[in-house]
Amino acid sequence: MRRAKLVALAVAFAGCAHAGLKKVSDCDQAPVEQRLQCAACTVKNDVPGTSDAYEYRPDNDPSNRCVKTN
Repeated sequence: MRRAKLVALAVAFAGCAHAGLKKVSDCDQAPVEQRLQCAACTVKNDVPGTSDAYEYRPDNDPSNRCVKTN
């Protein structure tokens, strides 16, 4: 029974792998054809003095993948 719960939990976390990518280094989790767009979106988070935060969401509509979170 305990093993089944662990497997279910692992499957749930695997399904959330593309929930939102916030770092350029996380863009390797995006599909290959979206990695450049992911990097262009998330590199904004590394700019000093910027209070805005961006998240790349590979599963969103192509026109709404780079989302401002603040």
